[in-house]
Amino acid sequence: MPESAAVAGPAGTGLQLEVEFLDEHRHLELGEDLTFGRSADLVVDDNPFLHRVVGRFASREGVWWLQNHCRRHFVDVEDTAGTRVSIAPGGQFSLTPRRAAVRFSGGPTNYELTCELSGWVGAMALDGTPPATATVNFGVVPLSENQHLLLVALCAQRLAGVDEVPSSQVAALSLGWTITKFNRQLDHVCIKLRRAGVRGLCGDQSSRALDRRGALVEHALANGLVTEGDLGLVWRSS
Repeated sequence: MPESAAVAGPAGTGLQLEVEFLDEHRHLELGEDLTFGRSADLVVDDNPFLHRVVGRFASREGVWWLQNHCRRHFVDVEDTAGTRVSIAPGGQFSLTPRRAAVRFSGGPTNYELTCELSGWVGAMALDGTPPATATVNFGVVPLSENQHLLLVALCAQRLAGVDEVPSSQVAALSLGWTITKFNRQLDHVCIKLRRAGVRGLCGDQSSRALDRRGALVEHALANGLVTEGDLGLVWRSS
């Protein structure tokens, strides 16, 4: 089976999404969604090594998302600007108004489909920026092992069903770190994400520490940076 297909985006300025694989073309309006895989809305192949549902295109609050529904495999996205993002299992990524290639595998076989937004016209945030811009930028920001562990520690209670954000002392203890090491890693993560466009992480002196940790937890969970499968990392570290 050929591994790639081209797509031609439509004229217009709406937030429609065009998806194409081989000779099959799908046009999606806001509010619609499309799954793809071995047994999905868009059937890619009957390859038994391919997930029944590899991923899903879905819109939320005027933003189009690509979600990875695989249990173990990553889904890769590369746009025409050369930006490459790997979406972890259970994660999602907000699409920009560029043509992009979506790549995934089933056993030894690699697949590629294409998607394109017809424009970026929609609701704006209160500060005048497009929604989810931070998520788009964050996809290309690497995290060190310690930075990922910090996110897991902060998100652990939420992942366990408790609607709380732990204090820095509690989170540091769960990792077996000193509070100095924890705060240093927290600063590094927040600065890195702020430079990528994520808001609410590095405010002025009036911003409370809890607000910063809460914003970090919301961002990590909303974008699939931490999943339930990561909880074992905290337990092994403590």
